Amino acid sequence: MSAENSSRIDADAINARTDIVELIGRHVELKKRGREYHGLCPFHNERTPSFTVNSEKGFFHCFGCGAHGSAIGFVMDFHRVEFVEACRMLDSGAVADLPKRFEPPARTAEPQADRSVWVPLLPVPDDAPDLLVDENGRTLPVWNPKSGKFWAMDFTRADAYRDSEGRLLGYVMRVEFDDRKITPTVTWCVGPNGVQQWCVQHFPVRRPLLGLDALAEKPQAPVLIVEGEKCRAAGAGALPMYAVIGWPGGSKGIAYVDWEPLAGRDIVLWPDADEPGRQAMIGWTDASGAVHRGVAQHAHRIGAKSIRIVDTHSMPKGWDIADAFDKDGWTPQQLAAWAASRVQAVEVRTDARRMAR
Repeated sequence: MSAENSSRIDADAINARTDIVELIGRHVELKKRGREYHGLCPFHNERTPSFTVNSEKGFFHCFGCGAHGSAIGFVMDFHRVEFVEACRMLDSGAVADLPKRFEPPARTAEPQADRSVWVPLLPVPDDAPDLLVDENGRTLPVWNPKSGKFWAMDFTRADAYRDSEGRLLGYVMRVEFDDRKITPTVTWCVGPNGVQQWCVQHFPVRRPLLGLDALAEKPQAPVLIVEGEKCRAAGAGALPMYAVIGWPGGSKGIAYVDWEPLAGRDIVLWPDADEPGRQAMIGWTDASGAVHRGVAQHAHRIGAKSIRIVDTHSMPKGWDIADAFDKDGWTPQQLAAWAASRVQAVEVRTDARRMAR
């Protein structure tokens, strides 16, 4: 097929009229679980199914190796053909003529991961291509070193991390698969051969806070700290009297964050309404007496002026600041009044002799 003809291919139409479950089911034994189909991934060796097919959204995804794509993408990857040939095979019905248990070229090991080091460049250079170019919620192809493949993400959120001058540092994405989600970090990186591209790659250790630009714009404002990018967006939009911030990586990422920008600031912590949420904010003590640091311990260590917390004990399990708007229908005025009535001082637990990470 010529280049002229390939430019006329309506990929969306081909994907739409292809039954992706029937297509993939010719090569993978699929079992339905809820709204998705599950099976052993055909792109890497595994014993526990991590491969899913979503017929409603028209894509497949493997949580083991990161393989992801549409019906066309599956034909390209599985049958090792180029885009135009994959479209021809689906459009002509040639895929249906292949043996039902056709095996792809032998892969005796996991997909070849990129073992080289990819170094994030912060801030993102001005001449880097815009990651979020697709108005339908898809990224440019992003290199995933763990799977050794490119991935054009279908995302529902893309939260930009910026430095104090407003320069872009990278994104934390939200990609949803039925009742599950993943939140990969995407940064602009340079590889060992000098090639630069968007990669699934964490920020460097001493990771940036989400909202450094807000901290700089409001140097005298109290700082409201919430967990999660969605909560940070909700708080920033509803409570302009605060500089609202978050951090990357959730409770497991606290130890890797650069908390120094909070020195000398008045801080209010807003935990999710459950024990993990409160532990993330104020830390916890294990049976040996060792204190595991939360946000409060890190803020205390770098010299925060004051530390207070919003008491969320009376709210439903897991409730957070975003739920106040999305589920409960509160107004910003109601949220501010409720929070003001629930703020209390924090006694920061420390044990210099046995402080855990």
